[in-house]
Amino acid sequence: MAKTQELLYAVVGAGDLAVEKAKSLTDREQTTKIYKDLVKRGRTLSTKIKSSAPTKQAIAQTRTARSQAKAAATSATKAVRSNAKAARSATTKTAKAG
Repeated sequence: MAKTQELLYAVVGAGDLAVEKAKSLTDREQTTKIYKDLVKRGRTLSTKIKSSAPTKQAIAQTRTARSQAKAAATSATKAVRSNAKAARSATTKTAKAG
């Protein structure tokens, strides 16, 4: 099983467990405390992930790929315009000669 799929299942399972536990709680104060703890845990984990080296590397690679794709699209557009201009010019010269 792919690691990303395992991770997704783990997250879904954790969410299901949290819901199950919340349903069993009857004290509103205790439920609020657990909710706030989950928010804190989520924020901490999110911060760790955002600041991790692999995440930063992935972001940099994504930026590079996006830049390269944009440059390739620009080059292709310029080539098409240049070819169209050359074709028009050749057509005009052929029409004048004929």
